[in-house]
Amino acid sequence: MSDPQDIAGALQRGKWIIVPWERLGPDNDLPHWQAALQELCEDSDIDPLFIDICRRSLTVVVNAALSVPAAEQIHASIAAVEYSRSVGHPTG
Repeated sequence: MSDPQDIAGALQRGKWIIVPWERLGPDNDLPHWQAALQELCEDSDIDPLFIDICRRSLTVVVNAALSVPAAEQIHASIAAVEYSRSVGHPTG
């Protein structure tokens, strides 16, 4: 999932997301993607928190009003994305 509207909806439902940068759209423009998501979230009264993991080319997005996922959850999700990349299958 990388569509800002889908992510805003997920954040509103209390979910968090890990987005591989190669799925940000045709230009892979992280600042533009984050700005678009920020704007959508403001309209829904959500405060997104972006955690960029540069060495893995990933961004974790959480609703700052809610608890941040446990480190183990984040590490497991990163491992799933990395495995998916290694076998050539896109994640969620």
